[in-house]
Amino acid sequence: MRALAAETKMRVALAFGAFALAYGLSAARIGHGAPDFYVFWTAAQHWQAPYDPAIIARLEAAIHLGGTWPFAYPPTFLLFVWPFAQLPLTIAYPLWTGLSCGLFFFAAAHLIRPTYAIAVLAICPVVFFSAELGQTSLPIGAAMIGAWLMRDSRPALAGVLLGLAVCIKPQAMLLAPIVFWGRWRMLAWMIAAGVALVAASLVFGWRRWAEWPHALAVFRALVPATDRINPSALIAAPWWAAIAGVFGLGLALTSRDLVGLVGGAICLTPYAHAYDLVPLTPLAASWLFERKAHGWGLAVTGGALLGGLVVSPAAALAFFGAVAALRSRIGGRAILSRTAPAATTTLSPSASNQDA
Repeated sequence: MRALAAETKMRVALAFGAFALAYGLSAARIGHGAPDFYVFWTAAQHWQAPYDPAIIARLEAAIHLGGTWPFAYPPTFLLFVWPFAQLPLTIAYPLWTGLSCGLFFFAAAHLIRPTYAIAVLAICPVVFFSAELGQTSLPIGAAMIGAWLMRDSRPALAGVLLGLAVCIKPQAMLLAPIVFWGRWRMLAWMIAAGVALVAASLVFGWRRWAEWPHALAVFRALVPATDRINPSALIAAPWWAAIAGVFGLGLALTSRDLVGLVGGAICLTPYAHAYDLVPLTPLAASWLFERKAHGWGLAVTGGALLGGLVVSPAAALAFFGAVAALRSRIGGRAILSRTAPAATTTLSPSASNQDA
């Protein structure tokens, strides 16, 4: 059996470290609030009626949770959470958080030089907040990064990873067909994986798919009162939402990479929270730690994201606008095109748009 390379050992060690730290902190936090995962766990325990508001109401009363916490994920998401729902919450929550962090840090470690610099993400407010809540942004981020890294070397596996992300949070993958346009094998596997997971979700009953649109309608009614970062929330007007959507589409067309995939979707959707920026934090760290290659402008912009300053619609609009302008100005040098397993940097933007 071939020995692991030193860099791979470092990534695995960082992943185990992230798992252990997240598990320990989450175990100590039990009873002090992790509302997002609590909702996931409760919905999966009651998979016969996961969208029944009475289920969440009982949870809120049991743990004295304030606010409104609807479950609006697609039925395919139950496939991922159901195994954790078979465990006591005292084990399920730390395990979910630990695994999510471990996967994310392992994937993210491929995007930063030096590799150990990935440790900075442990104190990044956006990442820490997502882990604390037990949010889905960490596993989605791991899937997105993994798909990006393997888009050339293993397009089938990359497509499957995108399909998994679609079935967890569809709105996060709205622009995947545009960002990966021309990579037909990859997109075909994404669709195939999605169809397979939809078919598998029927084990929970076909009625879950009939109930989900109603849950989305209820959630949309609550959106205006929620804390958001999507630029369309800056002005409550249809014309502004259209402008934000056009900007997001343009971002995806001009940045056919993680920035276009994540940032474009955030601009298009009517709801995005700060934790939806998590998949971009390794890229921001690479701009900061590799500032000679990317320039001080992107280094400062990435530092703003890592420092937790991108937490409002105006800040998100400024962030994505600055990234788009800076990347255009330096001729695509900021496009990260690392591919597994070599993980070398390609600075030509055209190289990232060819079919595998």
